[in-house]
Amino acid sequence: MKQESNKRLYFTDDFSPANVTELQAQGYILRKASAYHESDTLEACAEVAGDVPQAYLDLIARNKANIVTANVRVGITPELQAVIDEAKSECEKVVAENAELKDQLDKERQAATKLMSENSELKDKLLIAEKALVAADEEIKALKAAAKKPTAAELKAIKAAEEATKAEQLKD
Repeated sequence: MKQESNKRLYFTDDFSPANVTELQAQGYILRKASAYHESDTLEACAEVAGDVPQAYLDLIARNKANIVTANVRVGITPELQAVIDEAKSECEKVVAENAELKDQLDKERQAATKLMSENSELKDKLLIAEKALVAADEEIKALKAAAKKPTAAELKAIKAAEEATKAEQLKD
């Protein structure tokens, strides 16, 4: 491999923040190992490491160059573990609160359904009461018409009928 560049390439599929920080601190430029295809042009570099694609290994073998490989292991520091534990605790609180809110929402939905049912029943009763009121109004009108005071002409006719009845009784 020609030493035209001072690039130090590190091939990996682990782009976690901790791994990226560590490798960049060592001076590597990261490349996604699984993204390399055989038809890709090889990038000029001074060093390759990590999960090096076969094409780079073949080039190194042809040029009889040295390959540098490294296994990087990243551990969890106490500070990072504290952050993880705090985030986990917060997530548990949110999950519990979410469950509580779901229960409350279910209760509110049940109450709303009950109120809608009661509202429907009350509407039905109101319709029945309105029909009864209309029927009662019609009956009142009929009773008023029957109990209506006779007019002067009607009174005269009644009086004349009574006198005619008395006159016939006197004749007999």
